[in-house]
Amino acid sequence: MLTREREPAKWLAMAIATKARLTRIFCARILAFSAVSASILPTFLLFLCEVHAASAGCDAGPQERATIVSVDDRLDFTLADARQVRLAGLDPADPDHGDPATAGAARAFAIAWLSGREVGLRVLSAKPDRWGRTLVDLFSPPPTAGAGTGPVSVALFLLGVGHARVWPEPEARECLAKRLRAEGDARDKRLGLWRDPYYGVVEAADLDNLRDRDGQFTIVEGTPRRVGEGRSRYYVDFGPRRGFTIVIPKKRAKVFERAGVTIQALAGAKIRARGALDNRFGLRMEISEPEDIEAVDKGDSAKGDAQQP
Repeated sequence: MLTREREPAKWLAMAIATKARLTRIFCARILAFSAVSASILPTFLLFLCEVHAASAGCDAGPQERATIVSVDDRLDFTLADARQVRLAGLDPADPDHGDPATAGAARAFAIAWLSGREVGLRVLSAKPDRWGRTLVDLFSPPPTAGAGTGPVSVALFLLGVGHARVWPEPEARECLAKRLRAEGDARDKRLGLWRDPYYGVVEAADLDNLRDRDGQFTIVEGTPRRVGEGRSRYYVDFGPRRGFTIVIPKKRAKVFERAGVTIQALAGAKIRARGALDNRFGLRMEISEPEDIEAVDKGDSAKGDAQQP
């Protein structure tokens, strides 16, 4: 007969597992409810559940079930309960840039796969974005899966078939490594949007191309020549004056250090940066998170560099 005295470690493990399961269920309901009525919930409660969701890891899986009723042209989803949700950490094909057929193909793929279906849903942030969309990941069996195939991350699958690029966001940080690998595989195979020159990786020396992308999410690759330092910012310069520059606020330096990124060491290292271009004061991209910069190994330069949009 099993007793607490004879097997205390087993009882402790069971207690911890039960507590974790109850916490997942509780926070799933809190985060789902907060998307509709966050104002009546205590702020500290939302914060604790957001921390729990973020620490659960990339393979945590869904918290609840939901039914997709529509998919718009930016791959935002409307659920049967009227919530508007967005896949966190993704930059889908944009119908306003590049070939409109690229975005059309991505939407058609998502509609055929998910519209009208019940899916798993994991809420990644209690606070909606500025447009009222809840940040989530969705889970569903792959569109060509056979009977009994388990669900996969919709975000990861869309990256793998080339219908989106990785957009680093804190809510999806735990999944970044997997997502970058999926994006890289799709880019190497020229799947989906990677056949459209607009979405390709832009060389830092291609200044005319960069100038045409003011305000747009862009992936830029190159080797910085130097790292300058101002009163409140670091300037990672890729070329001579008026060339492309990454701007990093000094107040974020410790965040980069904790992530293992030494800002001064970026000079001479081939890197790939992603973010919105801002041409008001030259060809600049402000970066505040270390996840926005990735090292590029020799021989690993992106295939199919972007052309003039």
